[in-house]
Amino acid sequence: MRLEAHAKVNIGLLVGERRYDGFHDIETIMARISLCDLIEAEASPARSFSVHISGNDGYLSGGKDLMEKAAELYSAETGIPFSLDIRIRKHIPAMAGLGGGSSDAASVLLYLEDFFGNPLGHERLMKLAFSVGSDVPFFVSGYSGAVVTGRGEIVNECYVPHGAGLLLFFPPHGVSTASAYDLLDTIPRNARHLAPLSEAFPTRYTHPNDFELVSDSGIPFVLSVPMFLSNAYVSMTGSGSAWFALFPSDGFPKFDNPEKYDIVSAYII
Repeated sequence: MRLEAHAKVNIGLLVGERRYDGFHDIETIMARISLCDLIEAEASPARSFSVHISGNDGYLSGGKDLMEKAAELYSAETGIPFSLDIRIRKHIPAMAGLGGGSSDAASVLLYLEDFFGNPLGHERLMKLAFSVGSDVPFFVSGYSGAVVTGRGEIVNECYVPHGAGLLLFFPPHGVSTASAYDLLDTIPRNARHLAPLSEAFPTRYTHPNDFELVSDSGIPFVLSVPMFLSNAYVSMTGSGSAWFALFPSDGFPKFDNPEKYDIVSAYII
């Protein structure tokens, strides 16, 4: 089965204080975009669970791939042993705030649920998705856009500007999410909420990203291309390192790229 695991951008991201359990509540609007990883997945009944993944070697740093974690938890939750072969072609950069690993894991969960005849159902699958990772429930939801709160487990569909074009800017380094949260905890922040998205386009005032407070990668870009920003919403996505410029249409103006970012065009799906 050929699967497309789409990336996301955060149209605003507010982070609460560290909770008693060490986690943070968030408030964000996630929008699914056209950039995607391509996955070939093939499951088959077996006496015991096993999974083999190829194509992701350069994206692991000694830990377990979220696709493997998702498959393992699915087998344990359903009581179904199976063999799973996964081949992935990565297009979503790691440590960029685009949710690539979470989207890959969600695609595997959705594939397995369909392959085995929906034994869990949507509600149980969403709970299982959250046990895999905080961003995974959004991708399992199937929504193009959603307001995501709690630690990521509360996902409510919302309006996003479908078809709106965006440019993704990739600095030459990634960002550790855990380190970004640690740094953000040292910076005082006022409690506030994101404005609901509507036909009015978002702005950096109505939809800020708290992680920009700790970023040292995006500010040079923001300051260096002021004319380019006049008709766009520009923000970091997730905890970085990627930034994006969102336009009301899929047409992009010409501009200089003095910071020599890697740039990819995409759109909200």
